[in-house]
Amino acid sequence: MGFFKDFKGDFSQAVNELMPEEMFDDNQVVNTLDEEPAQTEDTLAIGEKTAESDDLVNTYDNVDMDILDAILTSDEEGGDLENLNEMEEIPESDELEEQNLIQSKTIAEKEEKVTMDEENRMDNPTENTDEITVITKGTVINGSINADGSLDVMGTIKGDVECLGKLSIYGAVTGNCMAHEVFVGAKRLEGCISSEGSVKIGLGTVIIGDITASSGVIAGAVKGEIDINGPIIIDSSAVVKGNIKAQSIQINNGAIIDGFCSLPYASVDIENIFE
Repeated sequence: MGFFKDFKGDFSQAVNELMPEEMFDDNQVVNTLDEEPAQTEDTLAIGEKTAESDDLVNTYDNVDMDILDAILTSDEEGGDLENLNEMEEIPESDELEEQNLIQSKTIAEKEEKVTMDEENRMDNPTENTDEITVITKGTVINGSINADGSLDVMGTIKGDVECLGKLSIYGAVTGNCMAHEVFVGAKRLEGCISSEGSVKIGLGTVIIGDITASSGVIAGAVKGEIDINGPIIIDSSAVVKGNIKAQSIQINNGAIIDGFCSLPYASVDIENIFE
């Protein structure tokens, strides 16, 4: 053991003599350890990520803490974010505002159209009524009939008939008829006819009663007074026994009239012409 210890001491002394003293300078070793390590690519990447993290932290530092507290409180309590919306209103984009404006205009136009349709229906109920009541063939009614819409009579009615729409008579009616528009295609009708619009008497129809309307076309036979506050056409197949008053009269060749024709509703003042 003493041999090896002496050998070790001699070997250490020989190494110290061969190596320069600067290699074992304590200050150099300490300074070497204190120096920062060389920045490799991995070190630079780590540094960039650290900087990004610092920026992210700084970004969150700029967020309104009241808003964050409201979000956290809403999540914890299971509620909605109505308080957050009250704290900060999010402005709508121009596109969203334009869409809302277009939608509002569309709704306003629809409401205006519905209002106009209702007003037209109230002003002209007969023109806007699509409901048609049909009295079928073989049906006999003893009594008067009043309909809000149009009425087609193919059966037999013994009583007055009144409707707001169009009255079309193909069956037998005994009674007065009143409607916005009247067409008679039956063989015989006994009663007066009154219409706010036109009256048309078909070929082969016999009317026993007076006729009052704003316009008329007579192709059948009428026994009674005809008072038309507008134009009237007496067709070539017509036979009229009674007086005719109208604004203008067209009498086709072949028509038979037993009565007086006058034009009291004409726009021409006849008396002034002969003065």
